[in-house]
Amino acid sequence: MAVDIHKFLSDQAQSIQTPSLRQITLRVQAVQGINLGQGVCQLPVPAEVLNAAHRALDTEFNRYTSPRGLLSLREAVAQKLAKHNGLTVSGEHEVLITHGTTGAFEGVCATLINPGDRVVNFSPYYPYHHNTLSRFGAEIAYVTLSPPDWQINWQEFDAAFSEPVKFVLVNTPANPTGKVFRRDEIERIGAACIKHGALLVTDEIYEYMTFDGAEHVSPASLPGLAERTITIGGYSKTFAITGWRIGYLSASRTLCDELVGMLDSIYVCPPAPLQQGVAEALSELSESFYDGLRSMYQEKRDFFSGALANAGLTAIKPQGAYYLMASYDNLSPELSSREFVDRMISETKVGAVPADDFVLDSTEHRWVRFCVALPDEQLERAAQQLSKLGSI
Repeated sequence: MAVDIHKFLSDQAQSIQTPSLRQITLRVQAVQGINLGQGVCQLPVPAEVLNAAHRALDTEFNRYTSPRGLLSLREAVAQKLAKHNGLTVSGEHEVLITHGTTGAFEGVCATLINPGDRVVNFSPYYPYHHNTLSRFGAEIAYVTLSPPDWQINWQEFDAAFSEPVKFVLVNTPANPTGKVFRRDEIERIGAACIKHGALLVTDEIYEYMTFDGAEHVSPASLPGLAERTITIGGYSKTFAITGWRIGYLSASRTLCDELVGMLDSIYVCPPAPLQQGVAEALSELSESFYDGLRSMYQEKRDFFSGALANAGLTAIKPQGAYYLMASYDNLSPELSSREFVDRMISETKVGAVPADDFVLDSTEHRWVRFCVALPDEQLERAAQQLSKLGSI
């Protein structure tokens, strides 16, 4: 007799929707196309990072680490936070190494959220943030960001504090919009957190990808916010090592002491030799590496913005990250974003992510998100194939 597995699933498991980007990845693979949907950086890993990890594998870094992470990496992250982010933190007590930024956010939610707790987030949003918050039973108050500059709806933001708020979540630079939150915006968000007794959680995974002179500001560096901010970051995007799962979080000693127990119970520790590899690479890479990263991604953004325009799409140029949102209103306004992506894959073999992954109600959102973290030759090939869109 066949077993109906679905009747054994928890309500929580049945409520989680797999993001469209996973399904799109399979569809693009099936037609041997170009996947500009999933945010997997397909660029080469810096030699310094690979060599350091190889050395670690050949030595003693093959056992469990402390659930806080290797001290060598925590101290390297603390030095990086001081140099690049304006944070003064103790690597020993105020930095935790996590299983990517996803693992960091999982631990934060598991530690802080009780069912019914209110969290303020911004929309369009990163779907894994939404799913994780929902899974822990958070009441999410979404604040609208309006294109093309992704201005904050401050009326919605202020209204979100009509009830107690556990924390405000800021993703800067943001996925999918590429919004880089300005200093004055973060100051206003921080002032609300102080006034209403809320925490501030910030995901800064794309911090080294800012364009046109946009300034990345870490909220924890601003007056009065260090003690109430949890800063999340990582190296999946910076070093093109999405599969290594090396992230970090920084918070007050008290918060770290509370968070580490939950992280330990979720995954024990991130891979030891890869932690050491990142630690050594951080000390070896010069500032020119990070400057080059910004320049490279800005060039990719500008090239692909032009390619989208040639295909009849209207790109919304981002201030940061490595995504491009593009409206298809001029081509097929009658289609939903999912329908448009389906037809785009069929006609051009190029995949993107529909708007419905990033907003609660995608009815009025006729845009899709492209990832440009690919070698130039693949982006050029995708541009050529997308030129067929005019015939859809």
